[in-house]
Amino acid sequence: MSSVQALRRILHIHRDPGLADRIRDRLGRIPAPRHLVAHYAHLVDAFAYLQVSPVDVVLAGPEPADDDLLETVRRLSATFPEIPVVALVEGDDPDLVDRLQKAGARDCLDPAAAHPEIWARTFNHCLREMVTVRELAQVTARLDWLIHMDALTGTLNRKGLERAIMDELGRCRPRGAELAVLLVDLDDFTRINATLGHGVGDMVLVAASRRIHETLRPADKVGRCGTDRFMVVLPGSDLEDAEAVAEEIRLAISRDAITAGEIVLKTTASIGVAAISPRTLSFDEVLARTQIVLQRGKLEGKNRTTRAASVQDVNLITPVESGPDMVRALVRGRVLQVASQPIVNLTDGRIVSREMLIRGPRGPLHTPDNLFRFCQENDILAAVDLRCLKLCASTAARLGSHARYHVNIMPATLMQTPVEELIRVLKVSGAQGHCVLEISEQQLLGDPTVLVGPVRRLQEAGVGIAVDDVGFGNSCLEGLLMLQPEVMKVDKKLIRGLADDPELRRTLQRLLRVGAVLGAEIVAEGIENQADYNVLMDLGVRLGQGYLFGRPVLCEQDRSFPSPPPRTAPPPPDVSGPAAAG
Repeated sequence: MSSVQALRRILHIHRDPGLADRIRDRLGRIPAPRHLVAHYAHLVDAFAYLQVSPVDVVLAGPEPADDDLLETVRRLSATFPEIPVVALVEGDDPDLVDRLQKAGARDCLDPAAAHPEIWARTFNHCLREMVTVRELAQVTARLDWLIHMDALTGTLNRKGLERAIMDELGRCRPRGAELAVLLVDLDDFTRINATLGHGVGDMVLVAASRRIHETLRPADKVGRCGTDRFMVVLPGSDLEDAEAVAEEIRLAISRDAITAGEIVLKTTASIGVAAISPRTLSFDEVLARTQIVLQRGKLEGKNRTTRAASVQDVNLITPVESGPDMVRALVRGRVLQVASQPIVNLTDGRIVSREMLIRGPRGPLHTPDNLFRFCQENDILAAVDLRCLKLCASTAARLGSHARYHVNIMPATLMQTPVEELIRVLKVSGAQGHCVLEISEQQLLGDPTVLVGPVRRLQEAGVGIAVDDVGFGNSCLEGLLMLQPEVMKVDKKLIRGLADDPELRRTLQRLLRVGAVLGAEIVAEGIENQADYNVLMDLGVRLGQGYLFGRPVLCEQDRSFPSPPPRTAPPPPDVSGPAAAG
């Protein structure tokens, strides 16, 4: 909807039709666009009208006939979130205005405001804001698909599968019920790829995913979790039902025939069936358990279904790493290391900032995913995250007094740690440069409003805020509008392949417009090749990071990173004076 449309349709809800007439007269003095005002005294009639008639702006109040103004605004905003509501408030009542805006009003107007230009500006503002909201919603939907779906097969990808499984386990937990999961492995797929090419391999994958989909119920989920593997989630199914579904899938895949030139290719699948405990805390555990069942079955041959009851917990982390000693070492930061990756000016390649990243001890805990999952399972996540913040900030202090650096913080840490403590950590660290705290969008679960207070206080203290991995779930829409970050870091899913995907470019362009509306600086993540870099330059993206400019490197191993200052030796004891003489 454009703010320059030829006709604006206004719905006014107020007990007095005389006020609606006066508003019509006032709006009639605006040269363009023309305003058509419909009036209803009762909310039930207004709701019926909104169901069948297009409306651009709703004017509510000052006194609807049914409910009070606050409840009217709340119900309108909840039922028709895509239509801006402007509340009419008589006189000067800042407290009421604040409550109305929290209830969903896009703006408030005094019905006595005589100048038509005031009304026109208010409508323009509301409509422009709704365009931004709609564009954000479109970008969010597209990015959510890119992030959670496998483009080749149309199934969930690993990230989408992880979300689906953890959601289902969350639903199983209160009932103590197990979750039935299948792991489907396409036999001899590596040989097919090697001998007939990746094009034929892709055809096999697409055909297999189609057969799996045809076998499942609407509530079931399927995702690709490896080159030639699919995982199927069967909510509400016991092991016997799951085994029957697995056998249907196996037979459906084996009946398929794919023609590649003169070759007719028949594929088979081996399937492991497992019951997953509701106490399972990570997707990696689910994958490990189903792999054990699958591997046991394949020892007896291919093209078969193997069923197992609940498999004992798989020890994903070595005993030394999972003991209390490791927990203490992590909380104290003794085994944590800091790496950095440059953020560059794309125009001249100049390093303008660095993202400080944390790495765990050598072994399974070295990668951030495993490290923070271990911390979460041992209830030390906030403590370790705060320790990481301190280590990253103190390491960044070596860059100099005016250097800019980025460091990640989890929303849970931001909520659980007093803002004063965060500011103290940054100051005590010795970091005098400009710090930007990155909040990952994929971790913005629930209501982002709980972060607004801490974020505002950090911004007032001179700390910048960035929303990282922009494009995850509903937080793209809510988090960006509520947090008002100084920096938006575009997720690498939207950058990789940019040169070859016009739809990806259009999505990024919409996101760039959103960034411009919010006044946020854009940083493109995951730049890995010259072609994508060239497109970003054409689109006017100024900052970026990725392997094209430098991989993350441990600061202690990076020769370009300033070394820590040498420790100052304590002064020698004073041996002069009477004590020495004695």
